[in-house]
Amino acid sequence: MGRNYIRHPMGIPIELDYPDFAEHETGTTQDVSASGLCCLTHHYVEPGTHVDLSISVIDPTFQARGRVVWCRRKQGQFLIGISFNDADTAYSVRMVEQICHIEDYRRRVEHKQRRRLSTEQAAMEWITRHAASFPCI
Repeated sequence: MGRNYIRHPMGIPIELDYPDFAEHETGTTQDVSASGLCCLTHHYVEPGTHVDLSISVIDPTFQARGRVVWCRRKQGQFLIGISFNDADTAYSVRMVEQICHIEDYRRRVEHKQRRRLSTEQAAMEWITRHAASFPCI
C-alpha cells in the first residue's frame, strides 16, 4: 500500500552533525518516511555529505547516520533530503515517524484545544484515531 494522504509531522527539532566538516546545526523535520527524512536547515549541504542526526523528542534520543541526497533552497533556508541505507535504520526511522506523528498530534491538541496531554495519553489517542490509516511500508 502507498502513502495515501497522511499528514506528515513538521517542526520536530533535529540535530545535524557533519563529521567530514566538523560542523553542527539544528533543523526541523518536514517529512519522515521509511527510507529517510527531509528537514529544514539554515545552510546549504552538498549532496553526498554524510550526516549524523539525532531527534531528542524521543526517549531515548534517536540517532542515525545518513547521507544527504538533495538540497533545495526554500524561503531563505534549505530543505535537505537524507537517506538511510541499511534495513535496521530504515525500520527504526519508521518507528520514529510514528513517534513524530504522535508528538505532532500532542502539540496540535495542546495548541488548538488547550488540552495538555502526556506523551502516553497522546500515543493512546493517536493510535485509537489514526493508527489504522497509517500507511504500511
